[in-house]
Amino acid sequence: MAERLIGEVAREFGVNRRTLRYYETLRLLPPPRRSRGGYRLYDKETDRRLAFISKAKALGLTLKEIQVVLAVANGNEPPCNSVKQILSDHVRRIDQQMAQLRSLKSEMQSMLAKCPSDPRSNRKAYHRAVVCPIIEDLSNGTHKIKNGGGRDDQDLLALPGVQRVSAD
Repeated sequence: MAERLIGEVAREFGVNRRTLRYYETLRLLPPPRRSRGGYRLYDKETDRRLAFISKAKALGLTLKEIQVVLAVANGNEPPCNSVKQILSDHVRRIDQQMAQLRSLKSEMQSMLAKCPSDPRSNRKAYHRAVVCPIIEDLSNGTHKIKNGGGRDDQDLLALPGVQRVSAD
């Protein structure tokens, strides 16, 4: 395969051109050869590196962790021990997150079980609430939902009674 321009490589790997330049600054990718006109020319080694980076990111490795692995590999040492330690750390964090999520799920299920089928039947709780006693009671609990619990705006708009409100 001949050398290719940045746009071709970016399209093939589904990344932005700026991402490739950023990876170069982090030394995740070797500096590409340049054409006479100054254009970056990428070779097969870049393809191998980008495939590795994509797979490592899919496993949850951060760019910093990928830098560590590549630095060890660039020193002509097998990076397997580094990868093993990084993945072990990730598994430990995943176990912690799963425990937190199970606890949060249990708390939410408990709160849902306490919800009246007709919210108007508990006017006392509703009048104490600023908006909704269910969420306000949950927010007084021990759990915090990061990043909106993983929902994006489209997910929220799909909920009954939810409408987009302007930020004016």
